Amino acid sequence: DCHPATELLKEYAHGSLSIGWSVALSAHLELCQSCKQKYSELESEIANSWSHDSTDNGTQELTDLAANIIRQPQEDPADSSIPQESPIAEIHMLDHSFTLPQILAKAANEGLVWKKLAGGINQAKLDIDTETQCEFIYMSPGSQTPMHKHQGSEITLVLDGSFSDALGTYEPADFVVRSSKDEHQPVSEEGCLCFAVLDSPLTFTQGVARLFNPINRYRFRKTIAQQY
Repeated sequence: DCHPATELLKEYAHGSLSIGWSVALSAHLELCQSCKQKYSELESEIANSWSHDSTDNGTQELTDLAANIIRQPQEDPADSSIPQESPIAEIHMLDHSFTLPQILAKAANEGLVWKKLAGGINQAKLDIDTETQCEFIYMSPGSQTPMHKHQGSEITLVLDGSFSDALGTYEPADFVVRSSKDEHQPVSEEGCLCFAVLDSPLTFTQGVARLFNPINRYRFRKTIAQQY
């Protein structure tokens, strides 16, 4: 169940997702061969539909799609002739090293500033998108987040290790989507590195953590504003 839905893959193919969501999905496709194959088949279907559509509307749709694709994260043409020894880079946390998908490695290579949060959680935000908050989350072994829900949607891509909540256990390459209907408390016994994308601040629902909800809302608005 921890794979992007077909409709989400179609939106990605049409270039209609936010950049943050596109980055997360692109990273998942690097890690998951089954989704990569499924996406390749969707691309072929879309290409075939274009080839049989000679109407003005079809031409305009192709033009609009091309414009959307241009706005998505692209490889730097200047780097295309430089041989890549490896499509991955590493993040070092404590005594662990974690490999990254290429698209996330490029973002991480620009520099990460890690911030320690309560409960053994570490966060490093990335300036990727003006619509979402993108961040690496490292959960140290035995850590857990406070119980919380989301005002909107959240994608969590597991990069290394694992975490669990009341709905399941999630391992490397898992693509976990949470909506405003979900309330959960991630826990990691072995430690876990994730890439997360949020389109709204989370809301703590139990204990003293609820006192931090106004701060979360302020920090989320500040993060988005700084990326414009």
